[in-house]
Order: sequence, then structure tokens, then C-alpha cells
Amino acid sequence: MAKSSDDSFKVATGEAVGVIAAQSIGEPGTQMVLRSFHTAGISSVVTTTGLPRILEIVDARKRPKFPVMEVKPIKSIEKNYEKVRGIWRKIEEVKMSSLIRDFKEDLKTGTLLLNLDKEKMSLYEVTAGTVASKLSKNESLTVSVEESDVIKVKFKGKTTAQTRTTFVNTINANILGVKGIIKANINQNEDGTFVIKTSGSNLEEVMEIDGVDKWNIYSNDMFEVLKFYGIEAARNLIANELQEVIKEEGFSISFRHISLVADAMTYTGTIRSIGRHGVAGDKESVFARAAYEETIKHFTNASVFGEEDKLKGVSENILIGKQIGLGTGMIKLAIKKEDLARIKKKEAKE
Repeated sequence: MAKSSDDSFKVATGEAVGVIAAQSIGEPGTQMVLRSFHTAGISSVVTTTGLPRILEIVDARKRPKFPVMEVKPIKSIEKNYEKVRGIWRKIEEVKMSSLIRDFKEDLKTGTLLLNLDKEKMSLYEVTAGTVASKLSKNESLTVSVEESDVIKVKFKGKTTAQTRTTFVNTINANILGVKGIIKANINQNEDGTFVIKTSGSNLEEVMEIDGVDKWNIYSNDMFEVLKFYGIEAARNLIANELQEVIKEEGFSISFRHISLVADAMTYTGTIRSIGRHGVAGDKESVFARAAYEETIKHFTNASVFGEEDKLKGVSENILIGKQIGLGTGMIKLAIKKEDLARIKKKEAKE
């Protein structure tokens, strides 16, 4: 590596950066434990770590197994717990099933009685009237508050199957919060500011909540970040997530290698996987495509359509045992005819 005057390292001409990056990430990757987490009995926000998370990223999966967000309030209220709690109440999704002690259903008369849990109602600061108003948005239902903690739901349908399906949907209906945010916790930083960490990601709706700093929301869902913040933000997310996962596993990899992977996945303006449906599958070389996956398919298609491999890349030259055009392979030596004749004449005399 050549060191510049500003003390930042730059790549030497002809260095095989792709192969070095692949080796630098692949070698510690083989030592990572294949593990993930579950949410049962855990109050904190849970996310995928280790090798499963790396596979999620490099495979460019549309939705992470455990999407999470870190939501920051605007500067004026970031140290005010009560106001941050007000934002929390608008974020965490609360379903009808979380607000009731039990329920009674009568499929013959199409009646559903919901017995509300006063403690849960107090925790989320919601009233029976608010719940009834939310359920009333379904035009097929007639909703009324029988007592302070009992809501009566009447379904206008005729068949038992329709009634049962509607009752199940009613019990699982969203009453408060943002759809998809199954859990949210308020954490305090060392500087006294508060931040809301969530299990589940829904940037579109969270950005619309008053008091949320919409330009300071972190989500581990790369496609959601791409949609709302652009390709540069998605590229930075991929690089940062890879680095954090690798660091958590106790390995140290230069950020140059990780950022190169992020650049390769995003330089076209969208997110592509590293595999056969993305970066590897888009290579011009037949050998390079065949070396990754689906070898027979690529060779068959190449023979049918008469493809030609000019062996310009690294992978294909390594595959056939030819010197690659990088490093010492970049240098081409030439000799003048008269010099060659003189050398041969000298060798003949010896």
C-alpha cells in the first residue's frame, strides 16, 4: 500500500482488491458460529447477529428476519422523558388482543364481548371509547361500549365462517401505534438523551410522527432505507452493518474491504446480491459465472448461444491457471530484434 501525504492509505496500481477483499472477509467468516436469536421471554430488542446476518446482507434479502429501528426525537425534546414517552406510545403497535383479559363470542347471534384489561388500558393510556372508535372503522361491525371495561361487537354477516373470521380479525386488529412495530423500548444515552429502539421497521409511518427526527432514524432494513433515503444511505448501511457484525464476533477487518463489497452491491443504483442473481450472475465471463453456481447451466447456455470468453477478469484466469492481469501480471516485456540477435549470438559463442 502506498501512503499519501494526508496519512490515508491508497491502493497501489495493479493490486487485486477484489480477491483480497473476498479473502479478508471469507476467512474469518468461516469461523463464525451459525446462530440466531428468538424473542421468547426477552424484553429487549432482538436482532440477528453473526453469520446469519452476514448472509442476509450479502444475499440482499428483501426483509431481515429481525428488522429493528433506532428512532431519535428532535433536539428540543430529546432529554424530556415524558415527551419521548408520548412518541413511544404512538410507535409501539398495540393490538386488541393485548388490551383484553378475555372475550366471549356467540356465532349464532354474531356477537363478540371484549372484556378489557384495566391495567393494560392504563399503561397505554387508552380508553374504551378510543378502542370502540377504532373498531368502528370496519363498516361491517356495530360497536358499542356496554360498561367501562366491556365492548360489544355485532357482526352484520350471515354465515358462521364469515362471523368467525371477522371475530379473529377483530381480536388481532391494530388499535394504537405503527403497524409492524411489535416492541419498542426507551433507552437513555450517557449524555442524558433518550432514544427509542424498536423490534420491527416501518420508516414510512414513523417519519410522519410529530417529534421524530425523520433525518436521524436508523433501520437495519436496507431496502426500506433505499426507498426513503436513497442508494448512498443504503450503501453506508450495508458497510456499517457488515463491520458491526464482524466486530461483534471478535474479528478485525479493514473497512476498505467491507466498503468495496458495499460498493459492488450498490454501484448500479439499486441493491444487488453477491450471488448468482446479482453481482456474480451479471459477470461478462462465462467461466466467472460458472465458477460460482449452476456450472452446467452456464456452460450449456454459452455453447447454445455461441458466447465467447475473452478472459479479461481475475476469476476466469485463476480458474484456467492463466496469469491474471494484475500485480506482476500487468507488466509486459518487449525486446528489440537487434538486441535479441546480439543475445543469441553471444549465447552461441558461449
